[in-house]
Amino acid sequence: MPAKLLYILLFLSALCLNNAAYADERQQRITELERQLSTAPLTDKGVILTELVEAYRDNDPPKSLEYADQALIVFAQSPDPKRHATVLNNMIWTLVSMGQYERAQQLTNQSKQIATELADARGIYVATTMQGIIYWRTADYPSALKQFEIAKDIATKQDDTRGIANTTNYIAIIYQTMGQPKKALENFQRALELQTQMDEPKSIAVSLNNIANMHGTSGNYSLALDYQLKSLKIREELNDIPGLAQILGNIGLTYFYLEDYDLALSYLQRSLGYYQSLKDTLGTSETLTSLGATHQRKGQFEAALHQYDEALEIAEQLQDQGLMARIHIDIASTFIELGDAAKAKEHAQPALQHIAELQIVPLQANALLVNAKVAKLENDYERAIHLTNRSVEVATDTDDKRLRRDAYEFLYILFKDRGDLASALTYLEKFKQLNDEMFNSESDQRMAFLLSHFEAEKREQQIKLLQADKNLKQKEIEQQRYNRNTVIASLCALFAFILLFLKRMHQNKINRSLNENIKSQRELIQAIAHEFRAPLARVQLAFDMLEANLANESGNTLAIKINDGLSELEQLIKEALDFIQLENNGDIITYSDVKLGNMLSTLLESHVDLYPDIDFDLNEKGQQPCVVEADATALNRAVSNIVRNGARFAKQQVCVTLNNQPSFYEIIVEDDGPGIPLDQRQRVQEPFVRLDLSRCRDSGGVGLGLALAKKIIQAHQGTLSIETSALGGAKIILHCPKARTKTH
Repeated sequence: MPAKLLYILLFLSALCLNNAAYADERQQRITELERQLSTAPLTDKGVILTELVEAYRDNDPPKSLEYADQALIVFAQSPDPKRHATVLNNMIWTLVSMGQYERAQQLTNQSKQIATELADARGIYVATTMQGIIYWRTADYPSALKQFEIAKDIATKQDDTRGIANTTNYIAIIYQTMGQPKKALENFQRALELQTQMDEPKSIAVSLNNIANMHGTSGNYSLALDYQLKSLKIREELNDIPGLAQILGNIGLTYFYLEDYDLALSYLQRSLGYYQSLKDTLGTSETLTSLGATHQRKGQFEAALHQYDEALEIAEQLQDQGLMARIHIDIASTFIELGDAAKAKEHAQPALQHIAELQIVPLQANALLVNAKVAKLENDYERAIHLTNRSVEVATDTDDKRLRRDAYEFLYILFKDRGDLASALTYLEKFKQLNDEMFNSESDQRMAFLLSHFEAEKREQQIKLLQADKNLKQKEIEQQRYNRNTVIASLCALFAFILLFLKRMHQNKINRSLNENIKSQRELIQAIAHEFRAPLARVQLAFDMLEANLANESGNTLAIKINDGLSELEQLIKEALDFIQLENNGDIITYSDVKLGNMLSTLLESHVDLYPDIDFDLNEKGQQPCVVEADATALNRAVSNIVRNGARFAKQQVCVTLNNQPSFYEIIVEDDGPGIPLDQRQRVQEPFVRLDLSRCRDSGGVGLGLALAKKIIQAHQGTLSIETSALGGAKIILHCPKARTKTH
C-alpha cells in the first residue's frame, strides 16, 4: 500500500505539471491575442480573430462562434478569402456539434463558393466533407455517402493522405449506419492504417473508437473495450475534450452491454458532464438516452423515463429524426417492462415506421423486437412471432449477435406460452447456442484482455517511474546551486528508491495472493460444474424415457421430473450468481428501513404451506418494533434460506426468536432435527457443501443456502454462527448491527 501511494504521487505530480504547463501556455496565448484585438488595425483583426476562433472551437464553442461573427464583419470590410473560408469551416463544425444544421448548411455553401472562386481544392474538399457530415447528422445517408465519395476523390487527386483517411472514416460510418458492417469495418481499418502512417494521434483515436463500435455491435465487447481504452488514453494525453466526451460515453455503453451497470453509469455521467460543458446538445441527448437505458436495466424505471424525456426534448429541438426514433423505442421498452401495452404501442409503432423510412438498418432489429413485445402484451401472438422473425433477419444481416440472441429467446417464450413445445425447444437451443458462443468467447477474451492489460500497464508504469526518477535527478544536479527545488527533487528520488525497495519486498506476497485467488475461482467453477451434472443428468434421463413412453401415462410424470430438474438448475444458477456477486464485493445491497418482526412473521407464514408437518413459532423479546436499515429482499432471502434448512431437517418444530439487544438485533432459528456436528459447522457455511441427505426430509437445495445467507449478513456488517439448540437440533444465530458503518 505505501509503495502504491508513493508511485501514484510521483506519477500524478508529473502529469499535473505537464498538463498545467500546456494549459498555461495556451491560456497565455489566448490572453495575448484578446489583448491585441482591441488595439489592432482592421487588417490584423482578421488574423487575430481567426486564431481565436480555432483556439476556442473545441473547448468553448459559444465563445468560438462569438469571435467568428466578429471575424465575418471584419472580412466584409477588409476581404481575406482564405481566412474567411477558415472561419466559416470552424463555424460549421461548431454549429454541427450544437445541432444547428440549417445555419451550418448555409455557411457550407458560402465556404464552397469562396473555395471555388480561389480554385482552392483543399477548401472545396473541406466544404464538401462538412456537407456530408450535415447530411449524416440529419439522417440523409445516401446524400452523405455521395458527398464523402466526392471529397475522397478530391483528396486522392491532390495526393492528400490525411484527407483520404478522414473521408474513408466517414464513409465507414455511413456504411455502418446503413447496416453494411463488412464494408464499414474494411473502411475503418483502412483509415487507421493511413492515420498510423502519418502518426496523427487524434485521428488514430477516432478510428480506434469506430473499430471498437463495430466489434461491440457484433457482441465482442472485450475487444471493443480494448480499442476504446487505447483511444481514451490518446485523448487524455491530447486533452481532447470533445473526444473525451465521446469515448467516455462509448466505454459506458460497452460496460452496459457487459451488464456492469454501475461502471456504465460512472462513465456515462462523466461523458454527460463534458458534453454539457461544451454545450453539445446532440451529445447530451445521446448520453441521456444511454443513461436512461442503464437505469432501466437496474429496474429504476422512473429515473429511466425522466432521462428519456430530457433526451427526447433535446432531440426534438435538434429535429434529429434518427435519435428521436431511437428514444421512442427505448421509452416503449420501458413501458413494456411496466406492463403498459397502450403507452408502449404509442411510442413503438411510429418509431418503427420512421426508422424504416430513414433506412436506419441497425435500429430496425431492435425496433421490430420491441414491437413484437408490444404485440405479446396485446395477446397477438401471430404478429409477435412475425415481427420477431423479421428482427432475426435484420440482426443476421447486420451481424448483431446480441439482438439475434434476444430475438431467439423471445421466440422461445412465445412458443412456450402458446403450448408449441417442439418449436419452443428449437428456439431455446438456438438461444443457448448463440449465448454460449458469445459467453465463451467473451469470457476467454475478457480474461486474456485483463491479464495482458494488467501486465502492459505494470510495465508502462515501471518505465514511467524510472523515467521520472531520471528526470528528477537531472533536475537536482542542474538546479542544485540556484534553486531551492533541489530539496523536493531529492525527496522524490528518495521516494522512488523506497518504492523500488518496497516493491521487491512485497512482490512475493502479491504473487501468492493472486495464486490463491485464481485457485479459489477455479475451485468455485469446478464446484458449479459438478453441481450442474445431477439436475442435467435427471433431465436427460427423463427425456430419454419420455421418448420411449410418449404414448404411456407416465409421460406427465416424466414431464414433471424434467421441470423439477430445470427448476433446480435455475435455482442453482441464481444462487450461484448471487453468491459470486457477493463474493466479489458486488454492490447489490439497497438499504431501506425493515421491520424485522413483520418480515419474520410474513416469512414463517409463507413456509407453513411448504412444510405442513412442521410447527413454526415466532417469539419476540425486548422492545418492539425492531427496525434495521437493510436490504429487505436480501435479508429476507438470508433468513428464508436458514428457516427452509431448519424445516427440511426438523422432525416437527422450527422456532424463530427475535431479540432486541442494546447494540444489535439477534435472530435465532432453531429446530428439533439431528443438528449439525461440531466438526461440520464451519464446512456447511461454504458453497456447495450439504449435510448427509439421509437425515433430510427432502433432497432439495444445492448447498448454497447457508453460504449465501452468510454473505448477505456479512454485507450488512453482521455475523452468522451455529450452535446446538435446546430443542435438540441446530441453532443458527444472526447478529444485525443497529447502526452500520458507512463505507466509501
